[in-house]
Amino acid sequence: MKKIFAILSVVLVLASCSKDIDPVVEMASSEGAARFGVALQQGVTADDTVVLKIYKVEGEELQLVRRYDNLADVPEYLSLLKGDYVAKVQVGEKQIVSYDKKYYAGEQSFTITEGAVATVTVDCKLQSSIVVVNYDATVAEKLSEGYFTTVAVAESYDADAIATGDVHSLRFEESGEGYFILPAQQTSLFWHFEGTHPVEGDIMKEAIIENVKPAAKYTITLKYSKDAPGNLVFEAIVDESIEEIDDVLIFSPDPTVMGDGFSEKELQLSTNARTYNVASLANISTLSIEMDGETLDLLNATVEGVNVQKVDDMSYKVTISPLFFNRTSGGSREVIFHVMDVDGGKLNKAINYNVQGIMPLSSDSYSLWFGTATFTANVVDSAATSVKVAYSTDGATWTEIDATSAGNGIYTASSADFTCEKSYSYKLIVDGVEYGESLSITTPVGTQLPNGDMERWHKASWVLPYGSGDAPFWLTGNEGANMANATLTQSSTDVRPGSTGTYSAHLKSQKASVAGIGKFAAGNLFTGTFAMNGLDGIVTFGRDFAFTAKPKSLTFWIKNNEGTIDEGSHASGTDIMTAMVIITDGTTYSVNTKDTSTFLKMEDLATRDGVIAYGYITGSHQHPEWTEKTIELIYREDMKEVKPKKIVVSFTPSGYGDYFCGSTSSWMYIDDIVLNY
Repeated sequence: MKKIFAILSVVLVLASCSKDIDPVVEMASSEGAARFGVALQQGVTADDTVVLKIYKVEGEELQLVRRYDNLADVPEYLSLLKGDYVAKVQVGEKQIVSYDKKYYAGEQSFTITEGAVATVTVDCKLQSSIVVVNYDATVAEKLSEGYFTTVAVAESYDADAIATGDVHSLRFEESGEGYFILPAQQTSLFWHFEGTHPVEGDIMKEAIIENVKPAAKYTITLKYSKDAPGNLVFEAIVDESIEEIDDVLIFSPDPTVMGDGFSEKELQLSTNARTYNVASLANISTLSIEMDGETLDLLNATVEGVNVQKVDDMSYKVTISPLFFNRTSGGSREVIFHVMDVDGGKLNKAINYNVQGIMPLSSDSYSLWFGTATFTANVVDSAATSVKVAYSTDGATWTEIDATSAGNGIYTASSADFTCEKSYSYKLIVDGVEYGESLSITTPVGTQLPNGDMERWHKASWVLPYGSGDAPFWLTGNEGANMANATLTQSSTDVRPGSTGTYSAHLKSQKASVAGIGKFAAGNLFTGTFAMNGLDGIVTFGRDFAFTAKPKSLTFWIKNNEGTIDEGSHASGTDIMTAMVIITDGTTYSVNTKDTSTFLKMEDLATRDGVIAYGYITGSHQHPEWTEKTIELIYREDMKEVKPKKIVVSFTPSGYGDYFCGSTSSWMYIDDIVLNY
């Protein structure tokens, strides 16, 4: 920080330090005297215009009683009537602008008493605002002749008003100093620099200096600085008698990037080759472009789609062709030029492009349930006659689909075979030519049933097929059997071969009785809720499930025995096992064992309300060893546009259990239940 301290003032010393009356002073009754001696600040001479005015204070008014326009005319002693006075001193000419005339002013109150000599000192402070324009020698070295700086008493630069004299100003074609007295209500100066560089061309810099104060020096230093390489540094340093103010304005003729025959400020189209002129005041040391966070060196590497032509050490021509944009997707992009020169000049300039190409798929762009995907592309070629989107799962075989305009250059194309857990590549083809980057996406895996591996169990009042603290998904009829101290379903360490888990579900049908009164109860495992209704149970089948894709089937591992029916009269012979899957629109199905009309029958699923898909296995099937089984899902045509909300999965070794009928020898183990997509 530059520090300059100066007291810019003219001091007039009126009278001596003694109050004794000099015998040569003649004073009438009621008079006193003022003794005048004048001390001048260095640089101010008696030849300068000096005006001394003495005013008598009359209430709130000032009455002029003496005026002296020359220091030689001021008497050593001045007799005045007793009372209050004000001495006002002006030094120099009061001009609005001047190259060499400073103006000082000050005033001091004093009192004349009868028979005494008053001592009065008036401190005349500089009223001019000083502006120094300082051209360093390096400016003449770098710029052509004819540069100048204009400092005007105005809020802006108006060359015509300055030329006619309507605006007061000073013009500096070389280093110099000027002085300004701002008119009332005017608080600003405006400076304007113009020059020409042989390579850069016209250079202009201007700025307002606000809140201009008297007795303040504003220094505008123009310098091609070695301390700030590559910059013309303009300093406006305010230097006041009491207060130090630094105000630095920097004008940097940094490297430039300009369109060759077009405005680089406008939106550019990726389908058009564009040439940019890159220039600097010194040798260019760095030239690169950045897009999508990737910076590409244009001086030391070859960039596909970009041609760099060196004109000289300080200028290059850079041509960006449509091929360059094959590295990015469609939409709005910034191509940022980064340029530096050896003197430290720096430029980061963004050019806005509208890029023709495919746009990334979002999670909202596809539905794995319906198997659809909607591709979106940005097409900037208004003359395009054929717009297609191509996609592939192996990168070798591509499926092309026609795209249609959605307006404003946006085209869409739809696919109907999108599935989960698969990688897709996709690209835009316009009039047989690929544009933009080929993008890719891997669709997520299909959602699996909670605790489908049967690993999480806990016991509260009865055994529950989910971990403590887990949200219930699977349930059993254990709540009802618990009344008879029986457990229908529980965990088992008998797991299927190759299982990574340690537990399976063991379902056992049995007769549960209390005080000699009992009913047959089927072992069961299902998604839904269970409630008791006396000695009967109410099962509500169906749990909320977030389908991320459309499952094709359900696979599970089973080991079971179907015994001879020995309880109930609904059926005879060998018991039947049942495994069932239902996908619904949110509908649940409540089965009350007291009301046979509520029973869920397999043959009704193709027409039952709310069923989107279903599948089941039922019969007297025996599996003495662990066996993997698959239930194929049948999707109803009349529900193909409906999104699912709930799923029903149910297992029992006694398919007539709703009728309290079955075999107490029937049992079933279930493990690793998986939805297949």
